[in-house]
Amino acid sequence: RQRNLMASTRTIAAHYRLNRDDVSFCVMPLFHVHGLVASAFAALSAGGTVLVPLRFTPQRFWRQAREHGATWLSAGPTLHQMILDAADQAGPPPTLRFVRSCSSALSPALLDRAESSYQVPMLEAYGMTEASHQMASNPLPPAPRVPASVGVPTGIEIGVVDADGGALPAGSLGEVVIRGPGVMSGYVNNPGATAEAFFGDWFRTGDRGVLKDGYLYLEGRLKEMIIRGGENISPAEIEQVLLSHPAVADAVCFGRPDEKYGELVAAAVTLTQDAEAKALIEHCRERLAPFKVPATIYIVPQIPRTATGKVQRRRVAEHVLSGPDAQ
Repeated sequence: RQRNLMASTRTIAAHYRLNRDDVSFCVMPLFHVHGLVASAFAALSAGGTVLVPLRFTPQRFWRQAREHGATWLSAGPTLHQMILDAADQAGPPPTLRFVRSCSSALSPALLDRAESSYQVPMLEAYGMTEASHQMASNPLPPAPRVPASVGVPTGIEIGVVDADGGALPAGSLGEVVIRGPGVMSGYVNNPGATAEAFFGDWFRTGDRGVLKDGYLYLEGRLKEMIIRGGENISPAEIEQVLLSHPAVADAVCFGRPDEKYGELVAAAVTLTQDAEAKALIEHCRERLAPFKVPATIYIVPQIPRTATGKVQRRRVAEHVLSGPDAQ
């Protein structure tokens, strides 16, 4: 509803202290709430300016951002990485005051690289369409921005519940639920889906997470959990470890059917330099509990993602599991 969109718009503008002097460089597609609500609506609601290139390319970003005095931009991690790869010697625009990352998990390594190249704070946020985009975000300085956290609740309440919808205490891992003015009231003409999506007035995000000291940490989608011998394994944790290897450019983790354990951990990676799967598995073994270490790693030329940078985990799994064995 419009009231949901406007509530989210006002929340985003307030959280980042947007004003009429701000210039948003819109690099996300406007058919998605990330680009539409955050990059466009929030900026315009504060009286600011929105830059929308006819065709966005990372190579043109730096020159265009300097030319038009961009003060902030928001993008998914994959797009940020492409922008940083295209950085030129002239550096970021002196007008830039923060950058924002949303739509998929931001690795600590990319956060550090982004802050070094953009020379401003990188703020990771958490959003979804049913919440009219933003639900949480790391704050602007001087408040702390916490690596591996999607920040503090913004404009809505966030809770963590068990499988029956019972509230869990702070520090407990469970399903993330939300309620507030930006949250939808239901799916159009689909009462069954609406009923499944709520615990009372709390909307079920389908994400696993934990609240610590007011900050939310996500551990992956409930439906994407890998269950190995009764142990729940978060793909996101393993992906972060793989991404910490200097040869790994992108990584996605998924379950591989196994007669003994039900599922084994598998992963697909793209590389920036030569590396063997055995070396990547050893890298994981040094940093993960034994049951979380990938049994197989597939080295692939590309990992498919959506227009907003979200990994298509099911497509990757279907492709590699039906193809040749890993290296």
